[in-house]
Amino acid sequence: MTGTLLSVPATAASLVQAAPSYADPGSGTSGASGQRSSASTGGIRTAAPSTVVTVRYGSTGSYVKTVQQRLGGLTVDGIFGTQTLAKVKSFQSSHRLVADGIVGPLTWAALGGFPGSTTPPPTTTPPPTTPPPSCKVTVLRYGATGSYVSSAQSKLGGIAVDGIFGAGTLSRVKSFQSSKGLVADGIIGPLTWSALGGFPCGTDPTPNPPPPPSNGDGLSAVVSIAQKYLGVPYVGGGSSPSQGFDCSGLTSYVYKQAGLYIPRTASQQQAYIKKTTNPQPGDLVFFGSPATHVAIYAGGNLMISADHPGTVVKKENMWTTPTNYGTLR
Repeated sequence: MTGTLLSVPATAASLVQAAPSYADPGSGTSGASGQRSSASTGGIRTAAPSTVVTVRYGSTGSYVKTVQQRLGGLTVDGIFGTQTLAKVKSFQSSHRLVADGIVGPLTWAALGGFPGSTTPPPTTTPPPTTPPPSCKVTVLRYGATGSYVSSAQSKLGGIAVDGIFGAGTLSRVKSFQSSKGLVADGIIGPLTWSALGGFPCGTDPTPNPPPPPSNGDGLSAVVSIAQKYLGVPYVGGGSSPSQGFDCSGLTSYVYKQAGLYIPRTASQQQAYIKKTTNPQPGDLVFFGSPATHVAIYAGGNLMISADHPGTVVKKENMWTTPTNYGTLR
C-alpha cells in the first residue's frame, strides 16, 4: 500500500462539522499562519497532529479498498486508478472540499473517519502491500518468455498460456490495464501484477517454457536466418549479433527470430527438445552428453556453428560424429 503519513487533530471529524467549507490538506503547503486559502473553492487548508495515511492516484492496498467501499459505485480492487480518482473528486465537491482527488485527513473525516482512528496504529507505517525484499517483482514486456509470462497469461485469461509474450498477450494486457484504470502501456509492472492478484512470489525464476510445438512451423526458416549471422565473432556468453555468439547463444537467438523457444545453454537445449534419428535442416546437432556444444543442422554433413574463441559463425562440415540430433517437429 502506498501513501503519505500526515499529522492531524484527533478531532478532525469535528472540523468538518464545524466548518464545512474547510478544504482537504491534500498536497499543498501551509502558509505562515498554518492555513492556505483556495481561490477556486473558497476553502481553507488547515494543518495538524494524529496519524492518518493519505492515498492518491497510483496508491494501492487496503486503505484504497476502504475508500472505494465508502464511496460506492466502484470496483473494490485496492487500486487507485482513474475511476477512483474521478469518484473522489466528485465526492469532495459535493462535500465542499477542495476537489484535488487526494484522500487526506478531511476527506477521510467526510468519509466517516480514517480506519481505526479511535485506536491509532501501533506504527507510523501502514502494512506494506508491495512484495517484501525477498520477492522482487519481475517486470514483463513484449518479447519476454518463461514461467512468469505463463502465470500472467493464466491470470489474464482468454489467451494461450504458452509462456511467450507476443502480440496476442500484449493486446490482452493493454485491454486489462484499461479496464482497471491503469496506464495501458502493455508492460506488466508492480501495479499490473497487483491488479492481476499479485506477483507469483516463491516460484522458481528459472523459465518454465511451453511444450515444443507439434509441427515444424518456423523451423523451415531457421537455416536462412542463421546464415545472416555468418562471420559474427565467437564470444563466450554472447547471445546477439552485437555481442557476438557462443554456440548456444547462436542457436537460441536464431530460434527466437523464427518464433521458436528453446532454453539458453547447450545442455538445457539437449534435454528440452526431443531426439531424432532423421534430422531435417533447422534441427539441432549436439556433441557430448550432457552437451558441451550445439549447432544448427544445415543438411547433408553440414552445420552452422559458433565453435570456439578466435573463430566466427560459419557453415562447416561436422568435425566429429554428433551425440544426437534434436527437433521441435
